Formats: sequence, C-alpha cells, structure tokens
Amino acid sequence: MGNLENGMTDVKNIKNDEAIDDDDSQLAMIFPKPVYLTKLKRSFTEEELSYMKELENECRPNEGNRTSANHYVLQKPIMKDINRIITKEVNNFLQKVHAPLYNVEAYITQSWLNYTKPGQFHHKHSHANSFISGVLYINADPEMDKIYMFNDSIKYMFSLQTENYNVFNSPSWWFPVSTGDIVIFSSDTVHMVQTVEAKETRISLAFNTFLKGTIGHEDSLTGLQL
Repeated sequence: MGNLENGMTDVKNIKNDEAIDDDDSQLAMIFPKPVYLTKLKRSFTEEELSYMKELENECRPNEGNRTSANHYVLQKPIMKDINRIITKEVNNFLQKVHAPLYNVEAYITQSWLNYTKPGQFHHKHSHANSFISGVLYINADPEMDKIYMFNDSIKYMFSLQTENYNVFNSPSWWFPVSTGDIVIFSSDTVHMVQTVEAKETRISLAFNTFLKGTIGHEDSLTGLQL
C-alpha cells in the first residue's frame, strides 16, 4: 500500500480508467514517465554470488549506504551473461519507449553494487551522463523492499489536500522489489531507497548506459553518429 501522507503510492492500486467516470468526458495522460519492470528469469550462479560478495569487502562510503569500489562490475567475465540479459532488456525499453527511426542501440557503461544494511538508506538522486539507467536486485525482501520514484515535474501554484492519490497528482511512486527483479528507467528519473527495515542487507546492481548508432536528423541539423 502507498503512504498517502507522503504521496507515495503503490502502482498496483490504481487503474488508469478509475479517474474517468463520466461517459461524456475524457481524461488523458500526456508525457508519462516510463518505468520498465522485468526479471532476470534465472537464478544467480554460485560464481556470480561469490564475486558480488567479494566486492562487498572493497566499498566506499555513499550517502546512507556503501557502494562497490569497482564501478565496472558487469565487465567482469563472470558477469558476461547478466550483462547480456540486462543489455537486451535496456534495448527493449529503448524500442518500446523511444522507437528510434535509425539504427541505434544502448550499451552499458558503468555498473556498480550498492550494499544497504538494515537501518541504512540510499539517498535521493538521478544519474548524469547516462541515457537509460536501471537496477538489478541481487538480494531484496519482497515484503519490505521498495524503490521510490519522484515526479519533479509537479510544480503547484496552490497546495491542495489530496483525498486520493493517483497518476496525476502523486509527487512520488513506489514499486515493491524482490531478488532477480530488474527496474529500468530514464536516467533523469529521481529515485531513492528509504530506510531498510528488512533483516538482511539489500544488495542491488545499478547501471548506466549510453547510445551508439545514428541519433538526431541531418535535415534538422541534429544528426550525430555515435
């Protein structure tokens, strides 16, 4: 369930047509913020888990938790198959959301592990110098763990007390997450992890991407080969 006081709403609790109850009226959503939810669809191997556990011994402090000193985790040969799966899903997002005219694809640039112990949190942030970002959950409690997204486009001239939060008036949104889940979003999406209440360390693998191929259009003087 969402926290109505903070405007943090569970995506599963709202249907788009609930806001439309008049046959003579239409309420449309424009410029939505896309979030792509999928799963790894396989278990982690012992070698992969051992490698990611090993990286926990070499971390740097982050705001609220710890981050692996290795910022290219998915380039390790042992992570090759996970890299392949994530890259495929990122490009599914690219095609579904952006539907590029020319041949262009996304590839993973930096990738790192976040270790958030009970009582710790992951600060509110977005990802610069990246086009699409995302998270693969290595260890997450489906009953307790969530990822929070924030709508920075909401700028109210007036403050109204909201009775029911929905996709139009919610300043934030959360999704429950569990081990093996992959969440992909535009890199400018502000997100965070609230204080972890689960009993085990929440481990997530975050990644950034960039594009290669043809973007823009020569006739509009925006053409660029990457």
